[in-house]
Amino acid sequence: MTDPDLTVQRTLSDELRAWLTEKLRYPVLAVLTDQGAPSQSVMWFDLDLQQPDTILMNTKEGRAKARYLRGDPRASLCFEDELTWIAMHGRVELDEDPERALDDIRALAVRYGDDPDEFNGQRRLTIRLKVEKVIRHG
Repeated sequence: MTDPDLTVQRTLSDELRAWLTEKLRYPVLAVLTDQGAPSQSVMWFDLDLQQPDTILMNTKEGRAKARYLRGDPRASLCFEDELTWIAMHGRVELDEDPERALDDIRALAVRYGDDPDEFNGQRRLTIRLKVEKVIRHG
């Protein structure tokens, strides 16, 4: 590796989990479109307590990212804090259970200080990114 400030690992360490959750962070999710170009979205996230090395996110059914992820589950997620950044690569699983997905977005809304009732009646999907590679700078 040519950059001494970069580290690469395959799992989320306890120290990294603490960094991710020490304050509210807004990562950028990158997915591949059906034409192969990247598409990016700022996301709410949480650690999936049921599945180690998994990041939980949520989206509304019908959004482009859901369609793209059904076609190609590869994704990356980037977190930044000034000159420190962490990129995670992996594959997603979409949980299309409407009750679970609604519960997940409501929990994310509470975590991010939003009104969970705002999502009532929406058809949602939970996105679980299984982290396969972590690249850290800083």
